Amino acid sequence: MNPKKIIIFPVIIFLILFTVGMLLSTIIEIDNPKSTLPVIGLDNCSVWYDGCNTCTIITNPEGTEDFACTKMACSEYEMPICLEPIP
Repeated sequence: MNPKKIIIFPVIIFLILFTVGMLLSTIIEIDNPKSTLPVIGLDNCSVWYDGCNTCTIITNPEGTEDFACTKMACSEYEMPICLEPIP
């Protein structure tokens, strides 16, 4: 077998699979836009589930409030929910 064919064939397969993956990820985003779900967060909850990750308010060493979330990757977002409302 020609050495050039041995190198070119895996490259072509990779490019095809990469293109299919990119197309599928675009379809998933279009079918499941996160922007249509209600927003829950810093204004009314100290801990909330954004439909994919759990987030919490934290205080930085400088004394300013920020938030931190888990970093799960979700193909579909669920309904957000406040887990601990701010009193």
